[in-house]
Amino acid sequence: MKSTLVSAAAFLLVASATLAQSAPKAAAEMSNLQYFAGTWSCSGDSPAGPFGPAHKTQSTLTLKRDLDGFWYDGMMTEMKTASNPHPMKGMLHVGYDAGSKQYVQIWIDNFGSHAMQMSPGWEGDTLTYTGEQDVMGEKATAKDTLTKKGANQFWHKFELTMKGETHTIVEETCKKK
Repeated sequence: MKSTLVSAAAFLLVASATLAQSAPKAAAEMSNLQYFAGTWSCSGDSPAGPFGPAHKTQSTLTLKRDLDGFWYDGMMTEMKTASNPHPMKGMLHVGYDAGSKQYVQIWIDNFGSHAMQMSPGWEGDTLTYTGEQDVMGEKATAKDTLTKKGANQFWHKFELTMKGETHTIVEETCKKK
């Protein structure tokens, strides 16, 4: 009996060590997203479109590396103003899909929208994600373009194509706090 317990304990130690050694590792490409980690203050314009009249936007974006380095998770919160009485709030998850060799961006928000977009990666200082978004019950094509404007600033444009028409939803500049 003692020999069986010792053998079982030894097996568990070896199995545990083997599992620890073979734990998955985040893709090295995740380091290319480090630029976005932190808290950003964004301001810009939302032109008149399917979601209402034109208005100025102000928001905060916070992103941090999470889930053992496999994702950057964050929250975007627009400020409520007289010209923007229904501000957007959303959660963002950004990772890397090793199978397709593309970055993946998942978005959900307080309008009930959800999206999954892909990007082949940086082209110079620009990262562009495209994919499908469900917007208040309708399918749309989403495009997020992010361009570095130095170490602590980036430009962002979000566009939706619905019913064959492309609309700029927001165009903004974000500065690291």
